[in-house]
Amino acid sequence: MAISKYEEIKQDIIKRILSKEFQPGQKISSEAELKSKYNVSSTTVVKALNELVSEGYVYRVQGKGTFVTKALRGTTVRYFENDYKYVDRSDERTEVLSVKKESTSEIIGEFEEGIEVQEITRLKYAGKDPIQLTITYMDSNYIQGASKEQLKSIYDTVREKKNINLFNNRFEENFKILFPVPDEIKKSLQITGEEPVVLMTQKTYASDNKLIEFILSYKKHKYFDITVTSV
Repeated sequence: MAISKYEEIKQDIIKRILSKEFQPGQKISSEAELKSKYNVSSTTVVKALNELVSEGYVYRVQGKGTFVTKALRGTTVRYFENDYKYVDRSDERTEVLSVKKESTSEIIGEFEEGIEVQEITRLKYAGKDPIQLTITYMDSNYIQGASKEQLKSIYDTVREKKNINLFNNRFEENFKILFPVPDEIKKSLQITGEEPVVLMTQKTYASDNKLIEFILSYKKHKYFDITVTSV
C-alpha cells in the first residue's frame, strides 16, 4: 500500500539523518526545497516537519530553518546494572511481596482513563541482603492472569503472554539520590542507619504513546553502578 506524501518526506529525512548525511546540528532542506523536490504543498511539508520535531529528530528555529537534533535520536542506547561487581549472581533472587489493584489517584492519573492498574511490589536479594525494592504500576491488560511466580520477571511474562518485548519500547528514566529515606523503604531494605538510596523512576510506553508501566525502584547506594552505551 502506498504511503502518504508527508510520510514519504518524513521517512526520507529520517533515513538521511540515520545515515549521517544530515549531521547533528546541521540545517536540513528548507520548506521551499522540500516542496519542489517532492512536488507537494506547504501543508504537506509542514506536517512532515512537525512530526519530525515531535519525535525528536529535528528542531526548528524561527527565521533560520530546521536543524538535526544533537541528541542520539534514532540510536539505540542501553544501560547495564553492574551488580556483579558486588554480589554473586548465582545467589541473587527476587521475591514478589504483593500484587493488588491500584486505586491511588496520583498513580492512576498517569494512565489513560479507564485502565485498570496493578501494583506489583518486589524485593531483590543478594544472598540474605535485600538490595532493591521495586514497585511497578502496570496496565492489567499486559499481565492478565499472571501468578506471583510469573511476576518475578514481569518482562518475561509480558513477552510470553503478549509477544511484546518491552525492552524495545520507548521509555523514560530518571535516577536520583533519595535522602532521608522513608521509614517503610528502610524497613524493607533493612537499613538501620542513616544512608541514602538511589531512586529510579521509569515510564514505559506503547507504540500509541499510552503508558504501560510506571516504576519506582529503591536501591541501596552501595550496589548502584550503571554503564550506558550506544549500540
